[in-house]
Amino acid sequence: MIASNSFAVPTATASAKSNPNVIPTTRLNEEAVQQVVQELVAIIEANKAAPNELAALFDPFLYLLELDPVAHAAIFATGADHSAGPDLGRIGSEVERLQAAVWSVQLLCTDTVWTGLYCVQCRKLKHLLESAAAAVIHSLLDVVRLAARESNIHVFEEYMAMSTELGKPCNTSEEVLSLKKFISKCNLDNEKLKDVIAVNKVRDEFLLKFRKHVPDDDFDVARRAYEWPKRFADVLREAGTRAASEHRQFEGALKARRKDFDKQMEQYQAELAVVEGRADVVKRQVVATEVVELKARLQAAVKEAEEINNQEKMFGWPLTKYGHVPKLLSTLEPYVGLWTTINDFYNSYSTWMNGPFWQLNPEQVEAETAEAFKKLSKLNKTLSTAAQTGQAKSPALSVAEEGVGKVSSFQQCTPLISAVCNPGLRERHWAAIADVVGFEIKQDQVTSLRRLLDTDLFEHLDRITELSDSASREFSVEKALDKMSADWEGLAFELGTWKNTGTFILKGGPIEEAQMLLDDHVVKSQAMATSPFSKPFEERLIPWEARLMRFQEILEEWLTCQGKWLYLEPIFSAEEIMKQIPKEGAAFRVMDARWRQIMAQVHEQPLMMAVADMRGVLEQLKECNMQLDVVEKGLSAFLEVKKMAFPRFYFLSNDELLEILSEAKDPIALQPFVKKCFEAVKELVFEENGEISGMVSLEGEKISFVDRVNPAASGAVECWLLEIESAIKRTMHSIARESLAAYAKTARTTWILQWPGQLVLNGSHVFWTREVTDAIQGGGAKGLAAYSQKCSQELAKLVSLVRGSLTNLERATCGALVVIDVHARDVTQYMATGGVEDVRDFKWESQLRYYWEHHDSPPSGVKKQETVIVRMINAEALYGYEYLGNSGRLVITPLTDRCYRTLMGAIHMNLGGAPAGPAGTGKTE
Repeated sequence: MIASNSFAVPTATASAKSNPNVIPTTRLNEEAVQQVVQELVAIIEANKAAPNELAALFDPFLYLLELDPVAHAAIFATGADHSAGPDLGRIGSEVERLQAAVWSVQLLCTDTVWTGLYCVQCRKLKHLLESAAAAVIHSLLDVVRLAARESNIHVFEEYMAMSTELGKPCNTSEEVLSLKKFISKCNLDNEKLKDVIAVNKVRDEFLLKFRKHVPDDDFDVARRAYEWPKRFADVLREAGTRAASEHRQFEGALKARRKDFDKQMEQYQAELAVVEGRADVVKRQVVATEVVELKARLQAAVKEAEEINNQEKMFGWPLTKYGHVPKLLSTLEPYVGLWTTINDFYNSYSTWMNGPFWQLNPEQVEAETAEAFKKLSKLNKTLSTAAQTGQAKSPALSVAEEGVGKVSSFQQCTPLISAVCNPGLRERHWAAIADVVGFEIKQDQVTSLRRLLDTDLFEHLDRITELSDSASREFSVEKALDKMSADWEGLAFELGTWKNTGTFILKGGPIEEAQMLLDDHVVKSQAMATSPFSKPFEERLIPWEARLMRFQEILEEWLTCQGKWLYLEPIFSAEEIMKQIPKEGAAFRVMDARWRQIMAQVHEQPLMMAVADMRGVLEQLKECNMQLDVVEKGLSAFLEVKKMAFPRFYFLSNDELLEILSEAKDPIALQPFVKKCFEAVKELVFEENGEISGMVSLEGEKISFVDRVNPAASGAVECWLLEIESAIKRTMHSIARESLAAYAKTARTTWILQWPGQLVLNGSHVFWTREVTDAIQGGGAKGLAAYSQKCSQELAKLVSLVRGSLTNLERATCGALVVIDVHARDVTQYMATGGVEDVRDFKWESQLRYYWEHHDSPPSGVKKQETVIVRMINAEALYGYEYLGNSGRLVITPLTDRCYRTLMGAIHMNLGGAPAGPAGTGKTE
């Protein structure tokens, strides 16, 4: 304490008293200071009422600070009725209201106000409010200014556009009439634009009223717009004068056009009269040209008449009738048809008769002759109509009759032309014809149809026609052979490399085309071979048919071989498969070498017909298919051995089993197939050392094996899978024993959540069987009634548990157990009501009962011990411990119990069963 006092800091008062040179100080926490502070605060509080009242005077004007000038002005950008322009009345009222607010702020108080203790500076606040109001006023007046500017620009552009359009010269009468209509429209638009200018002037006065500053550019825009009404009156006057002048000019031009047209029509009528009098067939070329040209001019005259009428209609004149123009054209039509047909036929006749006969196309000659005869016959009837009305026979009718006779005479030659101009005639046919007619018919430039007609060929026409028909049919066979050969030219196989095998396979596109072509050509070849007209082509047709048949057989063997090769190649590429079936592997290697050799040859020469001609290809493919059949049989026998060793392999397809066997060294590769071997198992649990320590169900339930399985030590895949099967059964048996032992020591709601779902159901059923038996032996029906109450209580607890917080697996277990417990309670109540007094009562023995009893050969394959035994009536079965996962259960109906009894009886007698019946009757359960 002494040492502590010797170093204490002296107080200020003590220091001042002991040292007269030290000025005394005061601390804030001293009582006197605190008292003064309280007095000052009281004085300040007492004097702040007046400043607050002064501040309240500004409250009505604080809204000015919240106004957004742009947004507020946008409200007034359109009229109250949503018209296009701003409402000057509304804007003016708003501006005056804001100006009044500014004046009120200025008059509220002086810039500096003394209120007792306080001196309040109001200048900055007043300036801030005035600036806010001024900004809003500026935005509002800008709305009017911008509206006036945009409107003036629009007015100027409209006047400029109209002035430009009015200044364009007119080149047609349509343009003159359009100009007149446009002038009328411009007069109306001018009045509307004047109204717009008047509105803009009112806006200018509005801005001047509020002393709004307007840029010089806006003044220039307004000036240019306001000058246009006066200028535009002169533009309209000039345009009207010009339109009237041009209108008179086009009217005069139309009158002259009508006069010229009438003169043309008189000339065309005179030319038509000349044409009607023509009858000189020798000058047919000149006359045909004249009538065609006259027809073209008359067609143009019809269009000219229509145009003149359209012009008259536009000018409002009565329409001139030009009905005689189309009449002239219709009168000319028969003469055009007559002379053009005569000219064409006579020209063709000269060519046919005097040119080399063998160059004639019989079909074309016959078609042109028939067409000419049809036209001339029709014209003959048309022209004869005029003669029948009493008029003299016209020259044109004479020409038509002469033409009909000429064509009819030539038509008698067409059968001979068709016979001797047949493109199917060959040297053998010409020799036969020569034997018939007695001389050789030469196919040269000198021999014409006229020369042939000068001979007596018509006397032998029937025989010549018969020989020509035979030649035509033989020619069709020849063309079909040529077409089939041409169809195969360039058609080649498309080969593609197959994975990493180093060889090729056929691709589908060309194969499908080849198969369709083969089917068609084989049928055609066989049909042609039976035809009597194919004899000249037997040396060509028979080898072709054999070639197609051989290629068809090659293709079938090839595709069969390729399909089998594609299936077996990846199988025998695996060393594990080769080791287990070496004989079949060696046979496949031999076949594979031949396959690669064939594909290499085809790759070098892929043309299909070239492949059909390759030596030994068909035989090699047949040999390959025979070897593949042997390999497939051996492979099937090998797979059957594997399935017999591990029967669950029957659940897999052969492809899946082969994939498993080919990956035998990698047990993890089996994971995708675990579910097919063990229905409820999703995957096996592999440890880092390769051992299998457990399994995971489809629902995610994980169970560890009591004994791990080492695939490496077991060897073949079917061996360690058998160990897995045994491990599953031993594990399920072991867990069943442990869960039953724990049932009596643990609360049921806790016990349910501690064990796998499948064994929870089994254990619960075992204890239900045991407790029901005890109830019957202890109290009969009364004991069952009491136990029924207990079942209901346990069920209520289970329901409460389900309503709580559970994992998905726990909830699945509880859901399935609820179904079982409900059925157990119902059965107990049924037996209590039925008065069951003995455990040998059929009502009890007919129920599915689970017992935990000793057995010499439990299904798990372990030593003699207790196991689950299922009984029903006199049937008994050992529980198999097949893992079923944590699956749900369907409701159990009386029909379900009946199925249980039937199937249990079948199992007891080593038989099977297949439930059948309507939907919803319990077959699945």
